[in-house]
Amino acid sequence: MKDDMSIIRGKRTPSRRDFIRGASVAGIGAAAAGLVGCGDDDDAVNGGDGSASPTTAATQAPKQGGVLRGAQTADLNMSTGYPFVALAENPFINALPIEPVIQYTDSLTPTLNLAERFEFNADRSSLVVKLKPGLTFHNGAPVTADDFVFGINLIQKPADFGIKGTFQLSAFANAVKESKVLSATEVQFTFDKPRVNMADFFAQLPVVHKASYEETKTGKAINGTGPFVFKKWTPGQILTFEKNPNWHRKADSGGPYLDGIEVRFFGDQDAMGLAYQSGELDLLLGPPAALAAQNRKLTHVPVKTGLEYMGMNVTHPDLVDARVRKAIFMAVDRPRIIKELGEDFGKVTCQPWPSTSPAFDPKLEDPLYNPAESKKLLAQAGWKQTEPIPFDHRTTAAYVAEASLIQQNLKDVGIETKLIPSDPTAFLAILRDRKFKGLWVTSHAFAHMAPLTNFQQTLPYQQPNMSYYESPTYLDIRAQLEKLDPLSDAAKAQYKRFNEIWVEDPWLVPLQPNTGPQLVSERVRGFGKYLVTPGIAKYWEVWLA
Repeated sequence: MKDDMSIIRGKRTPSRRDFIRGASVAGIGAAAAGLVGCGDDDDAVNGGDGSASPTTAATQAPKQGGVLRGAQTADLNMSTGYPFVALAENPFINALPIEPVIQYTDSLTPTLNLAERFEFNADRSSLVVKLKPGLTFHNGAPVTADDFVFGINLIQKPADFGIKGTFQLSAFANAVKESKVLSATEVQFTFDKPRVNMADFFAQLPVVHKASYEETKTGKAINGTGPFVFKKWTPGQILTFEKNPNWHRKADSGGPYLDGIEVRFFGDQDAMGLAYQSGELDLLLGPPAALAAQNRKLTHVPVKTGLEYMGMNVTHPDLVDARVRKAIFMAVDRPRIIKELGEDFGKVTCQPWPSTSPAFDPKLEDPLYNPAESKKLLAQAGWKQTEPIPFDHRTTAAYVAEASLIQQNLKDVGIETKLIPSDPTAFLAILRDRKFKGLWVTSHAFAHMAPLTNFQQTLPYQQPNMSYYESPTYLDIRAQLEKLDPLSDAAKAQYKRFNEIWVEDPWLVPLQPNTGPQLVSERVRGFGKYLVTPGIAKYWEVWLA
């Protein structure tokens, strides 16, 4: 693979084929340049860049002090691999106490975080990472190379650490064939082969204190390096954090400004919404859609990182024909899903890619909703049906409504389905076991990274996947991308091939962006500046009026 990297130091903007060396702020190479972030499709609902609530005056300076009051409905999940598995139950602990060695920022510039050196060899088969000197965990212990390597070892062999979980990062972790500790703060990684997108792994891999991990599994401690310190979790009641006065980025960031963050747990969205309306809460992640619609000026939508989609098992007798699957693709009324079910938050899209992705295709921002064309495709396929297609969905209200709407869309073109509700835990078990027989609805993330990363890491695109989709064309696209600079013309030609089979030979049906609204109170300032990875707010920049 051609390598013409340059070294950029200081605060200059890196080229897309830069090394990170020394303490310089520089790009992480060709793979990193394929990562993406905020774009036109990812702006806050208020019409700005999401940098602050609309009540913020431009001249206001951040103010120290105060406790942000947040809320969530699901309780924490600490025993199945946190923080090395991304779980919807853990939105605050995924954002506040832990950090990776490198990050992708709003400017799309990959930056050093816990690392002072991050350097691949020429063919991307090896990487040296040196941690910043003087880093400490929240309990005062020094951050070492052993702590850094610990996360990789756990993902590779979770049973050795008493963990049962499904790790999104396992494909990346298993590509690491040797982690050679060179010193107390330096590691050399050797991969199974050249890996053009390996930087994506380290941008997602948090560093935690190895010696206290047993306490993390039980929810007694989370010793990371982040801007907020985990203090206490009372299951089903409250979760508290305090500011980290020794945060390693305090000098350049100015934050954290908040004294702390308090998270209350509620039995359902409606109870959470009532608490917000009474002034008890400052931040709702995933508020009731109607409540968000009533407070649009205080509502933000995070960066698009993937899709809410309907999967199709291509081995089902009624779904073998690509023309039938395309007919289903064209039968779904996406504008109605956005407007009626989503209270008009987000934008209609027919692709996983945000606008800044090298795979983005403007033509796929069209709704591609065409019932007449759908009926023609079914006629061409000689459509006949002896029994309804099974259609699995979660029992939560949002998924019930979405599945019911899609069921009617399909009935309108002549396709009968049978809705099969499951509680969320049972649904996820079926998903992971690849046991859906027909159709199902759920969501995915990671499409904001290098497209190859999405194909390798994300469940509906992996091999094997839940749809049993093994198109030779798709497999060839994946194989070609493993050898290509993600921003090269050759890679873009492969993305074009993918976008063609995405519509012509589909196994997933896009429904809407996977980003739900986030609602703040009148006193919150600075919320809405999102990191590219993992699409969470920069809480250290948030302050209270």
